[in-house]
Amino acid sequence: MNDILKQIDNVLHDLGFEVVEINGNKLYHNKNKGSYYRFTFIEAFRAYVIESASNYEEAKNNLFEDGDLFSIDVDEKDFVEKLRADLIKYYC
Repeated sequence: MNDILKQIDNVLHDLGFEVVEINGNKLYHNKNKGSYYRFTFIEAFRAYVIESASNYEEAKNNLFEDGDLFSIDVDEKDFVEKLRADLIKYYC
């Protein structure tokens, strides 16, 4: 699980997302859009869901919307490729 979190962190860093802490939570900030993201593991789906807040106030008030799911039941390389492609297409 930690390897996947490192991969998520690496992809987001490579794409220019900034790591910030709000209310003790690690979030990824997209300076271009002003939005904030976090990844939460959903055991029932064996996947990470990307959750987004449109701005700082929403992130501060824990108002996140669920986004795409990224299954961990795939090869790590496939996971990273899908994550990168979806982030570029929908979140950058």
